Amino acid sequence: MKYPGGKGKTYQHVINLMPPHRVYIETHVGGGAVLRHKLPAARSIAIDADDRVIAHWRAMALPGVELVHGRAEDFLARHPFEGDELVYVDPPYHPETRRQTRIYRHEYGAADHEALLALLATLPCRVIVSGYAHPVYDALLRGWRTTEFRAKTHTDVRTETLWFNFEPPEILHDSRHRGTTFRERQTNKRRLERLQERIHAMDPVERAAFRQWLDTTYPAAQRGGVSAVP
Repeated sequence: MKYPGGKGKTYQHVINLMPPHRVYIETHVGGGAVLRHKLPAARSIAIDADDRVIAHWRAMALPGVELVHGRAEDFLARHPFEGDELVYVDPPYHPETRRQTRIYRHEYGAADHEALLALLATLPCRVIVSGYAHPVYDALLRGWRTTEFRAKTHTDVRTETLWFNFEPPEILHDSRHRGTTFRERQTNKRRLERLQERIHAMDPVERAAFRQWLDTTYPAAQRGGVSAVP
């Protein structure tokens, strides 16, 4: 599903920021490129105010995804957060950063962005927000970390920003897309495949010894356990 501002060619940048999580919430889901390409969480929730988007997702019937038709702010304000959630928010671009004034069926004005960001700043869990840089984001997400990537639009290439309220993770929820470029991702994939082949080639005793060493040197708590936000 093509959608304005969709992450169909840049979803890797978002996934490569995701720490382990039990519940995944994606608002303004649109075409849902990030949701479709990441490893599933124990619970996944997709939210959109556009009924046609929700109808499209129902037709796709993606296993394990709960669909919510409504405003992201309404859902987030009432959700009983436990701290082990990850919320990814990809709202319509701020109107002052666009070349076209109206793109979406359900638009966001400047006041809508301010209300959304103010709410996100209060959530007791890990949050990632994507968009084009704008002073209101820096002001209302003060103290959040940022990273940037280049994304091709219909007319040119622009810089997108990701804001996130946690330390860059040492352990990823989904490490299959590691790398900032296609070449880096292919190199990482081949390196991992070679390592897996060497492990598969071990005899059972050697493989058990390797696993014992791995468990001792890198306890399970350091290999992707999900913890709540303090």
